[in-house]
Amino acid sequence: MTSTSEEVTTAIEREFAAFPGTAGLATKNLGTGEEIRVNANAETPTASTIKVPILIALLRRVERTELSLDDRLAVDEATRAPGSGILRELSLGVELSVRDLATLMIVVSDNTATNMLIDLVGLERVNETMLEFGFTRTRLVQRLDFPKIGKDARNLAVTTPAELAGIMEALATGQILSEGSRETILEIMHRQHLLGLVPRYLPHNPYAAEMDEPDNGLRIANKTGGWTGMRADMALVEWPGVRYVIGVVTEGDPDTRFWTENAGDRLIGRVSRLVFDHFGGGSLPSSGETPSEAQLEAGN
Repeated sequence: MTSTSEEVTTAIEREFAAFPGTAGLATKNLGTGEEIRVNANAETPTASTIKVPILIALLRRVERTELSLDDRLAVDEATRAPGSGILRELSLGVELSVRDLATLMIVVSDNTATNMLIDLVGLERVNETMLEFGFTRTRLVQRLDFPKIGKDARNLAVTTPAELAGIMEALATGQILSEGSRETILEIMHRQHLLGLVPRYLPHNPYAAEMDEPDNGLRIANKTGGWTGMRADMALVEWPGVRYVIGVVTEGDPDTRFWTENAGDRLIGRVSRLVFDHFGGGSLPSSGETPSEAQLEAGN
């Protein structure tokens, strides 16, 4: 580690104090049990991080043989939603498997796929599943209906940074669902396309294997969320010898544009890097370099 818990907490608090809005973070090293929490229990909007609880509730119903990932659904006008995703750009009637809809919901944050799965699983079943697994403050309020949600993202769903991190811990350590369901969820999350928040300043190259480039062993499974002036991310970050989870939310950014240089985007990237370095990530080479045996052993 390059800092004590107190030092990294102070550094995160300093970053949050300089931000024009509010922010909270919770992180836990799954090997040592060390936790860092700053405003971790403050209620926040989820934005699209609520899509992970929706996926968990879907897999819960699959485990109970109430649904199948091989079932097929067609896009219709009632489920089509603006915002992120690609299904809004395709023809009505296009049919996909539930598995493919779940993948689109996570890796490109597809809002139409999300509405289709909320309707399939049931809004109340999502909330019941969160309560069943002990996440009492994570609640889906309604599907993605932008006129009804209005300007307050809490009208979609709410959570806390601590529960975002806690959900990732539960998936990573086997506290919820079956092993097969957890593997399905994390495999999808590892294919995330939206990497501008927690992974932003980390030496992470998700395309190393397919581009035949050196692999430093860093793996990230994450789901971002964004709303006007608000950003969130929940992630499992791991490399040989180290695994940690993180949940972080920013709110009240006066720059309301949806672009990658918002102060909230950059703030999440910076505090993510503080946590990464604190847990030993600074010893990893950049994603284009091959890690030495000593660097890999340093994580153990």
